[in-house]
Amino acid sequence: MKIILGTPVVGARPRPWVELGLSVPILINSSNLIRRRPPTNGDAPLHSLMQHEGEIWLDSGGYQFLRRGIDIGVEEVANIYSMYWDAQAYLSLDYPPAPTDSPVEAESKMRKSLENYAELSSKLPDLNIVPVIHFYREPDISMAMLRKVLDYGPRIIAIGALVPYVLMTRNVPRNSRRKAMEFILAVRELHPKVHVLGLGSPIITPILRLLGLHSTDTATWRLKAVYGKVMMPGGGERHVTDRGIKFGKREATLDDVKELYEFLKATNFPLIDDFWIKLDNFEYRALVNAWVIAMSDRPPRHGIFKSMYGELSKLLPQQGDQSRIP
Repeated sequence: MKIILGTPVVGARPRPWVELGLSVPILINSSNLIRRRPPTNGDAPLHSLMQHEGEIWLDSGGYQFLRRGIDIGVEEVANIYSMYWDAQAYLSLDYPPAPTDSPVEAESKMRKSLENYAELSSKLPDLNIVPVIHFYREPDISMAMLRKVLDYGPRIIAIGALVPYVLMTRNVPRNSRRKAMEFILAVRELHPKVHVLGLGSPIITPILRLLGLHSTDTATWRLKAVYGKVMMPGGGERHVTDRGIKFGKREATLDDVKELYEFLKATNFPLIDDFWIKLDNFEYRALVNAWVIAMSDRPPRHGIFKSMYGELSKLLPQQGDQSRIP
């Protein structure tokens, strides 16, 4: 299963594919590109811009545009995608329903997302446009939309709106994590290549592998580093700086730091010699986090995800083996 690292364009430091030589796909947001012009020398614009020789995905940036007060439509997204033509996958412009949306509101957003996908695919037939379907607290609505998407024969299907149900669980029904996983598995049974948006944490990726998914993504490798945190193999995070934060401040013990060091050493982390003196450096922490995300294959270490992994590993042993095939 591929784990794709979300990364900014402007001032994007560090770049694990450069500093670590890490062979990892990356995801770029179109909102970073709207005021840029691609090179005119014939080079692949995204790969040249990011100094990346591997797989690149491009997101429509709809949510980020809305946060800036910019109402972006299919035409604008199509223009950006056509200028940056060298990505391997292009996520369609979508409108994720919130858990608090009524069924009518949720269905309306899903229908608009489907219309956007159909229009983008028509405008850009040579690009791999990826439709985004959305999980919702009434899964029958999501399944109905999935069946309509399948009629278009997409190469990959992405599932969005999972994070509130899987990671946050506020304002959502009971057993939402389990229902979300059941929905993912149902989609996987109907399509061989499924990408889930925003679930690339080491505590969840072992479960996604068991489900036989194609890929997931995360930008937390940078965000956690900003807040002075390192990510642990098997899940969890530890605070290793003096920076004051108001949430999730679990201080790293010496045993925690030693465990992380031994994992990095065992997996041949290229910058291991700098470990004990550079943990207070943002870029170094971000590189450590990117490496842990890419290299950790340990089962979830605690909580509901540990239990869920144990249950699924008994139910889906063959699926888990197949999911490790690139």
